[in-house]
Amino acid sequence: MTREELWIWYATLLDEPNGVTYKTFESTRQIKEVYEAGIDQLVEQYKFSKKEAEQIEKSKGSGKLEICMKRMREGEIQFVTVEDKLYPERLKQFEDKPKFLFYKGNLPKEYLPTVGMVGARACTNYGRNMAKMLGEELSSNHIQIISGLARGIDTYSMIGAISGKTPTFAVLGSGVDVCYPTENIELYEEILNNGGGIISEFIPGSSPLQWHFPIRNRIISGLSDKVAVIEAREKSGSLITVEYALEQGKDVWAVPGRVGDSLSSGCNRLLKCGAGVLTSGYDIIEEMSDVVKDIKQLGATKDEQMEMMEETNLKVYRAIESYPQSITEIMKKTQLGYEKIIEILLCLQMSGVVEEISKNYFVRCIK
Repeated sequence: MTREELWIWYATLLDEPNGVTYKTFESTRQIKEVYEAGIDQLVEQYKFSKKEAEQIEKSKGSGKLEICMKRMREGEIQFVTVEDKLYPERLKQFEDKPKFLFYKGNLPKEYLPTVGMVGARACTNYGRNMAKMLGEELSSNHIQIISGLARGIDTYSMIGAISGKTPTFAVLGSGVDVCYPTENIELYEEILNNGGGIISEFIPGSSPLQWHFPIRNRIISGLSDKVAVIEAREKSGSLITVEYALEQGKDVWAVPGRVGDSLSSGCNRLLKCGAGVLTSGYDIIEEMSDVVKDIKQLGATKDEQMEMMEETNLKVYRAIESYPQSITEIMKKTQLGYEKIIEILLCLQMSGVVEEISKNYFVRCIK
């Protein structure tokens, strides 16, 4: 089996509510060893339960792998694992990260900031309007919106984000080729047509099962630099995303609502507990002002220039001030080696955003 086939086989094992635990496999080598092991070896050496071992053995001849790969080919679905360079950097640091992702379109760009937007499905007109407004304001300022494509707040957040022109990303509780809810198929297509992406850890063809949604929320929060809650009841799925966000060290923002309104009770409680008060997208934009300013300085409307500006390049750019900085100072700020710094500085000079004003001293080019 190829490396990709082994990983996709592993993915098919997790397509059950009581499937093999995520912590079992971390690398291609481990997956290959488990694939080649017999039931007794799986139990004795790898410490699987008898039920898990039987499930693993049965999966080898189930045909599920072949069906999954056929769906991927037909649906133009891409696949990335924790071993791959394209795997999102924002997720890598978390212990409970998904070990792989299926996606259509694109993954979020590392050099652009991200905000997760969540809230009630059965939202009010106030919630819908706020979600759309916030999504558009954030997106208009080069902030990527991450949400779940659910009815209500998710939907209107993403409609607003598309209006703002920055690509937006939906993390599904189904396979990436299964639009849920089905009435959002036009939004699903718009996300892809506008340079965004549809993301899931569930194999293509997976139904939107109830147990999928709580665990997919950790991906929404993990891909987000900040999480915004628009409307939420005291006990809601949105607050599961908040719990993940807090565990991951992310800032949480909430839109205040009327006292006594059940759809605002969750947000108001978050505010009492110290969440940021969100009345406009510019509340978050101000918090991200340094990053947003850098992106605008680099000319975010020039796609070819921004594609060149990868995360490491942006890190070096941010270390350079409007007054001269020596290479030694830049190395201290970025913790990068001399050769890498020289390579990136050359790239930045060619892009016209940095200038060497004297030997080994650099400044930003102010536009």
